[in-house]
Formats: sequence, structure tokens, C-alpha cells
Amino acid sequence: MTTPGRFASPLWWHEHTNTVSLAIIASIVITILCVPGWWWVLAGLSVIAGGLLLSLLSVVFAGRTDVILLGWILIFPLGYCYLSYPIEHSLVTLDRVFLALLFITACWVADAGNCKIPLPLRKSGLCWVVFLLFAALAIPRARTPLNSLRVWLEALLFPGLLCWRIICQFDVRKHVVGLHYVTCIMAIYVACIGMAEVALQRDLLPIPSGDVIVAGDYGGDPRDAATQILIRPNGPFSTVNSFAIVGIVNLCFLLFLKRAIPYRMATGQKMLHRVAVAAAFAETVMPLFKSVLITLVLMLLVNACYEVGRRKLRAVGVAVGLVLGLICLRMILPVVFEERADPFTFYARIAQEKQTLALFKEHPVNGVGLNNFYEAAQSRDSAGYRDAEALDTAHNNFGAVLAETGLTGFVPFLMSQILIVGAYRRIYKKDSKELTLVWKTFLFLFLAFSINGLSLTIIYFGDANLWYMCVMGIIYKFGITSQSYGALDAPPFRPTLGPNSIALQPH
Repeated sequence: MTTPGRFASPLWWHEHTNTVSLAIIASIVITILCVPGWWWVLAGLSVIAGGLLLSLLSVVFAGRTDVILLGWILIFPLGYCYLSYPIEHSLVTLDRVFLALLFITACWVADAGNCKIPLPLRKSGLCWVVFLLFAALAIPRARTPLNSLRVWLEALLFPGLLCWRIICQFDVRKHVVGLHYVTCIMAIYVACIGMAEVALQRDLLPIPSGDVIVAGDYGGDPRDAATQILIRPNGPFSTVNSFAIVGIVNLCFLLFLKRAIPYRMATGQKMLHRVAVAAAFAETVMPLFKSVLITLVLMLLVNACYEVGRRKLRAVGVAVGLVLGLICLRMILPVVFEERADPFTFYARIAQEKQTLALFKEHPVNGVGLNNFYEAAQSRDSAGYRDAEALDTAHNNFGAVLAETGLTGFVPFLMSQILIVGAYRRIYKKDSKELTLVWKTFLFLFLAFSINGLSLTIIYFGDANLWYMCVMGIIYKFGITSQSYGALDAPPFRPTLGPNSIALQPH
């Protein structure tokens, strides 16, 4: 029979418990003091990252497309600066990861295949697919095909895919309150970044492809404050154009969500909404685009046509107030106003349309190549009008598509825009408050993109396009899941509740 060793004896452990505990504590303290502090920071970040990854995987395998979408809405403006790798010519971006997760999550949704999109919208989608095909065929003709491919993916393909998945899977009515909260928070911090850039007169979140534009700059000495009056902020986005467009979409979407929420807001939520609307409005006007200001006035007048009584007077009053605000701007910052209202810029746009038409005539069928307008313009004489030369970029959605993809791309692009108006019009009913709300919000968004698209090439801004199509999909899904909705070309649809989505099935 063997005798247990001295250290294996329970009596020994009982007698020396305090000594062993003290030795262990001393070893831990010595390890903490000897190991560099940044190792512990790295270890803590690794634990946090691991926890986030496990949480994300659990959300994906649970089929929670709602969590994926709400999370993206909350942080997508910050992704272009903080969540892109590498910073220049990024291969991994938040938007790409988000869409990949959205489609992977769709595989785990039990009723994801039961969705039926109404026929009018399917027609518009089919025309868009044909446009994508001819736009893709125009990529090899570009001088930098990889850059054109990136634009095709991020600005043309991804927004359509996101809109399609939202209509198929996302339960808008179940998450309308969550949408309101995350959009409020997003609008507020984006506007705060923009206002900080105006106050500090610099780009706080510089992106390699971004640029800072100054209003009131007449080309004088950059150290002279008289020539650089007011910075036009781009916020967390690459361009000032995206900043303004995201702002006006935020404004329309917040006003829609307030009326879509089925109960009266609590005081805290109502205050958050007011702050967010003010932030979205500030984000819209800070870049000082003439087309954006015109759009706001038209939106108010269109809204007045659908309102009665005090609401109609309030809409007209806000439009008048906006015009008075512009007059005040002219009095306070005359240099900025003169630079923004200079007729020379209008002449330059006319010259640009002449150049666009000339490029189209040279390549009427297939175009000069997707996102290849500038390179093609450099190979020929510039157009002019009243001593103003063309800008060498299309500055027009329709002009860019016409010149770069020719008639083969322009015709399906134009048809898709006409048909999407028809698709939203088909779900409009005058006696339904919900469907009237959907139609009005669509008109506001479509006006914003169409009017600004006549002076800016918005169609090539992937960040603005993605957010625009996300909101378009949400409001369309809200409309076709209304009890007042009935398709005209098929038996009426009714919402069928699944575990994580609403499928649309005929009676």
C-alpha cells in the first residue's frame, strides 16, 4: 500500500491555504506590473471584439434581419471613415459587409421565400436590371475599369439589392419605433459633425476621396479670410453632395416616421424627434446648394396641396420663412450669397449640357464608358456659353447616363424612373391616411433626387444612393402592408406574419 505524498495530503493543503493564496495573488500582481499596459488594452479590445463577433453570429443564425438593418442605419455614416480597409481603395467596407450579412441572414429566415413583390414595382426593377446590364457592358470602355466597376457595384447594384431585400423581408410596421430612434440618433450626430466643421473651418473626418469646398472663395490668397468665408461641410461622407442628400432624405424620413408611429409619442421621444428634424434640416441647408433649397420650397408647396386648414397655412408659412431666411443670408454674408447666386455658374451648367450632348453624339449607342465622362471630355475641345466653359463632368443624372452608356443604357434607366412613379401611384388611395402619407413621402424623396439630379450626378454617390433606396424600400413596404392596400393587377395582398418578417401572399 502506497503512502500519499506530502503535497497530496489534504491536511497539508488545509494548513497552507493562506500561503498558497498569497503566492497566487503575488504572482498575478507581478505579472500585471511586468506586462506592458498596452498588452492589457489589446487583450480587452480582443475580448470586446470576440463578444461582438459572437453576438453578430447569433443574430445572423437567428435570421434577425431587423437587427442587421437597424444597426447599419445607426452607424453607416461612420463606416466610410472608420470601418473601411484599407483607407485608400478600400476592399472591405461597412456597406459591403452589411449586404453580405443581410443575404446570409436571409438564408435562415423561414418564410423568406414566400414574398411576392407587386407587379408594378417588378416592372421598374426589370428595367433597372436591363440598365445595369448595359452599364456593365460600358465598363471596359472606361480608362480606369476598376474604378468604374466600383461605381457600378456600390452606386448602382447595391442600392437596388438593399431595397429588394427590405421589401421581401423587413417587418416595417413591427420596427417603425426602432427605425425612428436610430434615424434620430444618426441624423443628430451627422449634423453635429457638420456644424463642428463649419465652426472649426476644417474637415474633421477626412477621407482620401473627399474634398472640402468653401463658399465665398474667389480664388484669392487662402490666408485671407475675406476670400474664404464659410466652409461647406461634408461631415462623415466623402463629398458635400452626399452630406446634403442624406440630410434631405433624413428630413423626409423622420417626418414620415412620426406619422407612421401608431401611438402618440411620449415627451422624451417627441423632444428627440424635434431635435433630429432640426438636425436633418441643418444638414440639408449647410452645404448651400441652390437646388436643395429649391427642392425644400417645392416640397413645402406640394405638402400644402395635401393639407387642409392650419396645416396648409403652416406649410406655406414655412416656405415663406425659408425664402426670408435666404434674404437674411444675403444681408449677413453677402460674399457667400453672391458666390452662390453668381449667374456665371448657371452659364457654366448650360455649357456643360452642350458638352454632354456633344459626347453623346459621338457615341450615341454605347456611350463613352461608365464613369468615364471626365476622361472623354479631356480628349476634345471644351464647350462654352457666354465666356463660361463646361465643367468637364456631367453634373446631371440623365446626362451622365446618356453620354456614358448611350441609348442602350439611357432608355431602360428612364423607363425605370417612370415605372417607379407608377408603382407608388398604384398604392395611393385618397381616403387612406397611411397610403397618402406613403405617396407624399415618395414625392418628396423623388423630387429631391430628380431636381438635385439635374445639377449633381447623384446617381454615382454610393452612400447617398444606398440610404435613398433603403428609405424608398421601407416606405413602399409600409404601404403594401397597409389594410387599405389592394393591388389592381392581381388579387388583393394581405400581410402574413412570420417569425422575423412579413410575407405578402394573395388571398
